[in-house]
Amino acid sequence: MKHFDVAVCGGGIAGVAAALAASRRGKKVILVEKQCVPGGLATSGLIYVYLPISDNRDVKIAGGLPEELLKQCQEYGPFTIEEKWSGIPDGDSGAHSNRYCCCFSPAGYGLTLEKMLRESGTEVRLETTVTQAYCNGKKRLKEIELFCGAERENISAECFIDATGGAFLLRMAGEKVFPETNYSTPWFMETNKHSRSAYHLTGDLHIQPIPVPAKDGQMAQVLSADELQEFIRRQYREIRRYYDTMSAKERKVCYPVHLPGMPQLRKIARISAMAEIKAGEAGKFCADSVGVAADWRQTATAWETPYGALVPQTIRGALAAGRCINSSGDAWEVFRVIPAAAMTGEAAGIAAAMAAEQKLDPQDIPIADLQRELRKNGVIIHINDVE
Repeated sequence: MKHFDVAVCGGGIAGVAAALAASRRGKKVILVEKQCVPGGLATSGLIYVYLPISDNRDVKIAGGLPEELLKQCQEYGPFTIEEKWSGIPDGDSGAHSNRYCCCFSPAGYGLTLEKMLRESGTEVRLETTVTQAYCNGKKRLKEIELFCGAERENISAECFIDATGGAFLLRMAGEKVFPETNYSTPWFMETNKHSRSAYHLTGDLHIQPIPVPAKDGQMAQVLSADELQEFIRRQYREIRRYYDTMSAKERKVCYPVHLPGMPQLRKIARISAMAEIKAGEAGKFCADSVGVAADWRQTATAWETPYGALVPQTIRGALAAGRCINSSGDAWEVFRVIPAAAMTGEAAGIAAAMAAEQKLDPQDIPIADLQRELRKNGVIIHINDVE
């Protein structure tokens, strides 16, 4: 059985950031992703907007991997960062905003992310699913079972990171989670010669998000297999409904060219953790903050991120990153998006690497030491650090 310092489950933006952070620290890292393209919702889900890493005063509040991954998203695509954010003169971010953000080609970004992972030395397992999680008598996660093709394989690690988006790993291990109402807003790619969509990609290609009536699109939770299947059915039904209203003539110039390769769930499950980020806590100082998240809606300045929100309440030897950290209510809307996922992924990756180095449980990592290591990577820890 192979043994790793850090095992990252989930290859979305949070998982990629976690794997890069740990691998670049010299650790033996494996990243496991159920799709054959890394990037999660950003690539397979066709959510092609890297939302801002600047606050509502137009000030950069995130460095480190959130900024690096934002700059790298331009590599194989038609968009460029604006000059004021170290981009090029007359740069077109595609985002119709003066904030520090950028759109990207989903396929192109997948190519970039896979390259970055390989170059970091991460062992990448795509098209691979985690099927079992095994804890010892002290509820420490020690081993997981992987399934790829027709083969099963068990691996062990000093520390695991759940970056699955739905806390699937920690749920299998026995951690308590909390669901949230989900809504179906399908994003897909179409060619449309006459579209004036704000979600223009290039040429006649557009990313098309469809507004779905609340009665059809909302589901109280999507935790069970049956609920997941129902969500996917609704996704297909709404896209068909959009095209079924078109005439045969219209379909000659407007038709789908790429559907999402995964359910476009925004908020599946958040873990029970040592700390919770709650609604109304924008601007709040957190002594154990591991990074700052921008409110992409521009309704608040910024949010600090307590390390405890990444640390499971009962399962040891593991951390969470991305959409399944313990952020609730309105805070979940802030922390579920790409920049926050990159920020929490980097924090989890560095913490997991330190835990492996020092033979500690992640909950016992000295916060000051973790913050110091993150600052070395250019991470902005507190809102006041920006001033």
